[in-house]
Amino acid sequence: MRQKLFTESPIFQFLSRVADMMIVNVLFIVCCLPVVTVGASLAGLTKVTQNISLGKAPSVIKTFFRAFRGNFKQATITWLALALIAASLVCDLLLIDTFLPGTTVAAVLRGLVLVVALACLAVASYLFPLIVRYDNGLKQHLQNAMILTIYKLPRTIAMVALNAVPFVLLWLSVISFLKSLAFWFVIGFGVISYLDNALLSSVLAQLEKRDKDEPVDEPD
Repeated sequence: MRQKLFTESPIFQFLSRVADMMIVNVLFIVCCLPVVTVGASLAGLTKVTQNISLGKAPSVIKTFFRAFRGNFKQATITWLALALIAASLVCDLLLIDTFLPGTTVAAVLRGLVLVVALACLAVASYLFPLIVRYDNGLKQHLQNAMILTIYKLPRTIAMVALNAVPFVLLWLSVISFLKSLAFWFVIGFGVISYLDNALLSSVLAQLEKRDKDEPVDEPD
């Protein structure tokens, strides 16, 4: 009886969540090493932290690799597309700094690059949770992610701010980013993914409830 009360205590549940996020964080980093598997690894990370945010407690390792395998194609296509866009934006910045240094036009173009980058990050913030939660085609996932990005703008801003933390930190100071590596290696990505899913869980629950409550047309 005492053991049951202990395992149900808020402190134990909190520590259990922290341990799960540390485990999945390590799995995520290790499975990202081949680079091409970053998308599938992100799908696994998202599924585990999604379950944690919903209060579910399945095996972290099994859940991670099940999502890794089950969403490999869609997640990999998404990741490669995002990587290509990111590389293009970096090239754009290099060209701007090379041919238009210190000009007003350069400032405007940098602003446009930033807007595109934030828009892609916003859509991606919804896209991976949708991929691991629903059985739809990638085109449908993308459409839904774009709609939610606009329809739930306050949450979108919060999620973009969370997901941009490592990039902003790296841009502001490489030294500060290197000092924070221990945090990212141990639990950082898991924490951000968990907070993303915590913000998104009520949104998806509302959509699922609405779909469930919609009347079904009976055939004549």
